[in-house]
Amino acid sequence: MNSIDPIALVAEAALAPSVHNVQPARWRFGGSTVDLWEDLARRLPAGDPERRDAELSLGAAVEGMALALSARDLALEETGEVLAERMGDLIARRRFRIVPGARDPLQPHVRARQSHRGGFEPVTGRDREAALTLAGEDCTVVVDPQRIGSIAQQVDRSGHRFFRDPAFRAELRSWMRLRRDDPRWSRDGLNAEAMAMTRVEALGAGLVLGPLFRPLDAVGLAAPLTAEAAVIRGSAGILLFHRAADEPRFDSGRAFYRAWLRLEAAGLRGAVMAALADDREGAARVAELVPAGRTLVSALRIGRAPAGSGYRRARIKPRELLV
Repeated sequence: MNSIDPIALVAEAALAPSVHNVQPARWRFGGSTVDLWEDLARRLPAGDPERRDAELSLGAAVEGMALALSARDLALEETGEVLAERMGDLIARRRFRIVPGARDPLQPHVRARQSHRGGFEPVTGRDREAALTLAGEDCTVVVDPQRIGSIAQQVDRSGHRFFRDPAFRAELRSWMRLRRDDPRWSRDGLNAEAMAMTRVEALGAGLVLGPLFRPLDAVGLAAPLTAEAAVIRGSAGILLFHRAADEPRFDSGRAFYRAWLRLEAAGLRGAVMAALADDREGAARVAELVPAGRTLVSALRIGRAPAGSGYRRARIKPRELLV
């Protein structure tokens, strides 16, 4: 342990994806162990009442730590110890042992991975071929334009059901950073740059998801203003990530991060379509594409991002992630 830098490790682990970019994972290093803690203040009671997305996020964070350690020829080994310590909003969850390991082939793609919420480059046959290489035991890839269009419509229907819940909208807005002068812009949540919004679009989003939603919804305008179908139809494919129905979401989160890194390795970018998996009707509509005994965990629209479309990710300072 004397040869590793905890600050550098948590900074790399924090590059993992998390729901709404809430970054719930905290860490405590001791001897040859590292403990995963959770910041309970970063749970989403309206959008994630059953804590499925929270568990996915924590699992992805642990995989992020494993990837960071692999760059130092180390690995994580779960000890099975039950942790119950609590300090305010922080609660200890799992203990891992740091052991010798090997370099993970996906580790070089960690820094490049980020969600791409803008439009993709015009789809080519090469893009569809690259998308299909991602199909595997836990990934179904849809490249047929007609079926992509059908899924896009379902994403909008599912999303609109969530938007109609005032508590969901309020919670989502609390994690949106729509002005660059917001002190949380570079810290956490979803800032306008990451959401590929112009200043005018960001202003409009705050109004549409805020005071104007109910009157707009009453005249049938809220749904088209929050729709994503057009940008989804421009995807090279849709990746349906599924795992064994009885698998803990924490373990699914570790596997999900690796699936996203394989996407990066294929030269593609992705954006999570959370409503599809979180909405029962949405998940049921694509159930025929998911193998028996598996459950839809997440879905991403995937494609080739335009050159220069990246952005600086908002992340909590590494020192604040140490317990």
